[in-house]
Amino acid sequence: MLALVAAMMALGPACSTSSNEVVFEGSPSTEATTAAAAEDGAATTTATTAPAATGTGATTVSAADTTTMPAAPERSAQGMEALTAPVLVDGRFGGGITVVGPGAERNALYVERADGFLAQPIWSPDGQLVAFSRASTTESWLVIGPGSGGTLAAYETPFVVFYIHWSPDGRFVAMLGSADSRVALAILDLDTGTVKRADSAVSYYFHWSPDSTRMLAHLDNSRLQILDLSSGEITRIAAFDFVWSAYQAPSWMPDGRSILYVRPAGDQSEEPPDELVIHDLVSGRIEVLATGAGFFAFAVSPDGARVAYSLHNLNYSTSMYLVEPGTGQVAELDAPNTVAWQWSPDSRKILLLGISEERQLSMDVYQDGSITSYPGIAPTENFLRSYIPFWNQYGHSHTLWAPDSSAFVYAASDQGDDYVFLQPLEEERPLRLGAGSMAVFAPRN
Repeated sequence: MLALVAAMMALGPACSTSSNEVVFEGSPSTEATTAAAAEDGAATTTATTAPAATGTGATTVSAADTTTMPAAPERSAQGMEALTAPVLVDGRFGGGITVVGPGAERNALYVERADGFLAQPIWSPDGQLVAFSRASTTESWLVIGPGSGGTLAAYETPFVVFYIHWSPDGRFVAMLGSADSRVALAILDLDTGTVKRADSAVSYYFHWSPDSTRMLAHLDNSRLQILDLSSGEITRIAAFDFVWSAYQAPSWMPDGRSILYVRPAGDQSEEPPDELVIHDLVSGRIEVLATGAGFFAFAVSPDGARVAYSLHNLNYSTSMYLVEPGTGQVAELDAPNTVAWQWSPDSRKILLLGISEERQLSMDVYQDGSITSYPGIAPTENFLRSYIPFWNQYGHSHTLWAPDSSAFVYAASDQGDDYVFLQPLEEERPLRLGAGSMAVFAPRN
């Protein structure tokens, strides 16, 4: 099972044109969850208008204009009260986008007609706006609006969008979609309201620079390049004929001058390993953080002090380490079944998603050398197929962590339905927030 998940992470459809799947068995038991169901009133909206609504090429849409709002999903009053920041929820079967909490707030941002599909909801970096993909049988759009509800701006896109990533300054929205049997990149400039295709490849993973002026991209598991947004110029950083190991998204370091990626090792032995390196683009200096062969996943902590990386190999359990750049100090995590993970905003914890002996998705948190386990889950199909296999990319743009690092959120199937759960770190059991196939926290309160 672990080998199959590792293969999915390297080859799956979120940012490439191939397809694989894995099936988890089981669901959380009734005693493993806490749900205090409460009736909810009608969805609320405000008169707020998305700042981008007046841009060239944008049209305005409203949730109230599309269809009659459905009855609010069953939700937990206790869970809503425990929220410290809003949570963005993707409904089942692409039918609606909702924001819940904190407190008793619930805003149904958009409910789709029968002939359309909504997907990939994501917060803007300041936690004020929401973007998501909307597609019908003949057209596709990127929709943006306030998380508090109200008027939305719809931008026509050249393809159906399956991944969205805001620039750190919130001025641009990059998106990926399939076009001509390739993965295409398009960028929305919110100042002008224009959407332009920028690049394409068989597989495409990327990360915004901290200053939002450049995009670092990993293409076809063999090329590394930087796209300058102002000039449109593409600079090739590296190209390799063959790399034993696979990885998804490269990463900028917080200094904005160094990048993190995997390359072939200089010493090509009988089974040549690869290297996880930090490359200073200004001086040209390269620091080797780790060597190995398999599937690499890596991310720098929000404070920039440590790099976490995991290495999946089809013949072995997952190896996972923390490395301090500069000093080379290494700490190993005992997380052999991990398939995806994410740093907490305070840089002190790591959420570990793995495969338990019961063939559920295990939910553990690492902190200060110890690991705390929480109830295992059966992830929703949306969470399982669209997000988990590609978390090395999604980890750059989406967060399961609350901004204060006190809890995390996830989507799980429970007794035949899909629900969103909140897991406070100080509680043994999760709290059910309501119906949904995927959920992410706002990056800020």
